[in-house]
Amino acid sequence: MTHDEEVTKSLSMLASGSSIVVELSLLSTKKIKFKSIFIGFLPNQFILIQLPSPGKNPELYTHVKQGVACTIRSLVEGKEGSVIAFITSIELIIKIPTKMLVLNIPKQVALQNLRKRTRIETQLNFETEINQSTIKGIIMNISIDGCLLKITKDHVFEKVAGEKLFFSIPDKSFEEFTSIEGEICNIKTTSKFHKIGVKFGMGSIELIKNLLIKILMS
Repeated sequence: MTHDEEVTKSLSMLASGSSIVVELSLLSTKKIKFKSIFIGFLPNQFILIQLPSPGKNPELYTHVKQGVACTIRSLVEGKEGSVIAFITSIELIIKIPTKMLVLNIPKQVALQNLRKRTRIETQLNFETEINQSTIKGIIMNISIDGCLLKITKDHVFEKVAGEKLFFSIPDKSFEEFTSIEGEICNIKTTSKFHKIGVKFGMGSIELIKNLLIKILMS
């Protein structure tokens, strides 16, 4: 199978009408995300996706231009717990019969199985309660197996390795993740932070898998 055939086979995993997340890469420090619909593709030629209305992102149309690089992500139907992702660029903007983006065929397509131990970097907030005190911090990274939490050193963290830890994600879009259970593996303290390594149990796999999908598709 040639490289072009491999790319075509991978893109064929995306069904017409699939929900996708598009991330525009504008500057090294600026990115814009929006949700769209995958319309289809013509092998070795182009990809068509919907161009949504600006909605809550009024500056969207300002940045959607020919040549702008973008990353596309979507869940793969029939492959539970897998996300397809590729980098492409905008070739053309179509306004008739409906607003669409014509994208270039990517050079390669990645298929990420969330059941593997890939760590995903995040900046999600988390909260936990210890001895009737609420402690807030950041989830630095997460995988199907565990995560790394960070809290400022001014919090008194009265837990040790081997103990259970229950925490939640207070962000409104993640409100279904109100009770995540793990076991503390290690605690490392720097001059400013406590960093807590947490291992998830087998009973949390489905919950964490849904969380990973939510993170990647948000």
